[in-house]
Amino acid sequence: MTTLGKNVKITAPESVRPLARAAFDVFGAKLVTPHAGMDVFAIEGGNIGFEYSDGALTAAQMRVAPWLEFAVDDVEATGTKLAAVGLEKLEYRDKEHPYFVGPAGVVFRLTKR
Repeated sequence: MTTLGKNVKITAPESVRPLARAAFDVFGAKLVTPHAGMDVFAIEGGNIGFEYSDGALTAAQMRVAPWLEFAVDDVEATGTKLAAVGLEKLEYRDKEHPYFVGPAGVVFRLTKR
């Protein structure tokens, strides 16, 4: 049997660091900075690391990269908070879940926990 691991790493430009921190604050993540070029956001079930580098994919390329799903207690309230910190809502064919363009272009899907 195989289990999905608990760690995700996203390479992003340094310019998105404030947005990444604001977005993951909405999720209640604990911020850990293991070194100057990386933030790790610890949430229930795993860690999402942002490694800040000039070699990151463009935001357009990130939209076709793997997407992340976050299970939250209140989908509507979380979506409102993500929009308030600057994340753009993404229209997608799945109308049962809201999607947002996160830091560096990575797409977030929200679902009820």
